[in-house]
Amino acid sequence: MYADKTVSCVGICQAPMLSIEGEMETLDQGQILQVTTDKADLVEAVRSWAGENGHTIEEEHVASGVTTLIVRKGAMATAEAK
Repeated sequence: MYADKTVSCVGICQAPMLSIEGEMETLDQGQILQVTTDKADLVEAVRSWAGENGHTIEEEHVASGVTTLIVRKGAMATAEAK
């Protein structure tokens, strides 16, 4: 699936959720953010954050210990920003 923005949190990544949230803020409703990580706790954090903020995880793939999450920006975050 095509992603409008990507965030790589493979290896050492300072403040990964801040990076993910910051990139998501730049997207319009319905656009796609691709997140890659090799940390299981970050995968859980992204799932939780997406659910709390109205985003949808469209796809999730694991290959060679790296998880790729395809997250579609939802309307909830856009409505709150207004």
